[in-house]
Amino acid sequence: MEKRIHSKKTFTLPYRHYLFHFKWPLVGFAFVLSLLIFVQIKLTSIFIPYIIEEQHLEHFNKNIIYPIVLLNNDNNTHRLNMNYYFLKKDELKIMDDIYAIKKKQKVVLPSIKNRHKPNSYLILESTTVFGRPRFCSYTNEQIFGRACPYRNCKYTCDRTRDSDAHVLLMHKRDLNYKLLNSIKRNSEQIWLLWHDESNENSPEINRYKFNWTITYRISAEASIGAYGIIILKETPWSAQQFDSWIDEQFIKRHNQAVWFVSNCQPKKRLKKFRSLREFYSIAAFGKCISSNESFSLNAQVQSNSKCQRDSSCEQNYLKNSKFYLAFESQSCTDYITEKFWRTLALGAIPIVSGPERENFIRVAPLHSFIHVDDYTSDEELAQTLNLIATNRSIYEKYHHWRRYYDVHHEAKDLDPFRFCELCYRLNTNTQRIWYENINDWFLDKC
Repeated sequence: MEKRIHSKKTFTLPYRHYLFHFKWPLVGFAFVLSLLIFVQIKLTSIFIPYIIEEQHLEHFNKNIIYPIVLLNNDNNTHRLNMNYYFLKKDELKIMDDIYAIKKKQKVVLPSIKNRHKPNSYLILESTTVFGRPRFCSYTNEQIFGRACPYRNCKYTCDRTRDSDAHVLLMHKRDLNYKLLNSIKRNSEQIWLLWHDESNENSPEINRYKFNWTITYRISAEASIGAYGIIILKETPWSAQQFDSWIDEQFIKRHNQAVWFVSNCQPKKRLKKFRSLREFYSIAAFGKCISSNESFSLNAQVQSNSKCQRDSSCEQNYLKNSKFYLAFESQSCTDYITEKFWRTLALGAIPIVSGPERENFIRVAPLHSFIHVDDYTSDEELAQTLNLIATNRSIYEKYHHWRRYYDVHHEAKDLDPFRFCELCYRLNTNTQRIWYENINDWFLDKC
């Protein structure tokens, strides 16, 4: 009897004691869990009424930014695209910001409650962009896009309005440091740094404590569509349309890769090219390629004239080869440039190197590219390329996403995504943000 009474006490009292002692951490945990459930329900409630391809369901909760739902004949497809991008981007940005905070690259202060939000926002082009005005002759619709869910952002190049603008947009290559030093800074004004280049060591820029960035990194305040983007088709291809496209491409495209390269400084990708060409057909052009390296093994010669980058000759090779060496010059985090997106747009499969595989997975469709790091040797990679190029069903697997998505890679199509996100950020952000070491943030994994 005494033993049973003692057992009851040792079970009940500590249990209540620990609940009381840890009540606030438990409340906090419950709040975070509820928030995550709410976000998931919100995403699901927006998109679940539409058709979701069965093979995409397994990726529904993965860390990918593009819309994985398939919409049928909906007039608001592009607007839904943007809303989805904003929600998914915020999820990824939170994770990336935690990393940047730990690295002392970025400071993010808690949300400010009851902060006054203006009815509209003014963005000032405070510097030129590569020495020229960028959007000074554009309409607001051209800058932010017709489908942007937010309509209360204005853009100006009138620098007499530098005191009442909410955002001062400055391009890194055009910064005047002497002028910056003389500016009496308004703490309520956002200094926004625009920079799309990689691996530029500029420690002097840290002193200016920029608040936001517009660049290629996902954790930037505006990054959607930096160099390219995939969006849902307004009407997906039918199975017959897709099969017809695959049949045509599989037959007409040569079993080879093509490469155009003009920057000879990154030696790693040149070394990879010279190793891979020993095992697989590659047609390569550019000032870094000697005449005896242009065609390896059984690569097809499609033009007798000198082939230049951004020429019809280059387009012809891209449209008639099954692969393209979309080797980035740097390994910097999220640095995926137009060469990748243009390859997708022109129907070839990109073979990629540079940033880690996970960086591509977050922005590119499943089975849309081949990463060289997935292979233990170039001979193994070459065997895989030959298998894809000669087996129709495997080749089709790398293009299945084309039934549902379009690719954009030109600035006129991409800028509205970036600046619509900027407008979204102005309307929704309540945090105080600045970059403590923006130089290291840009150089992450370079």
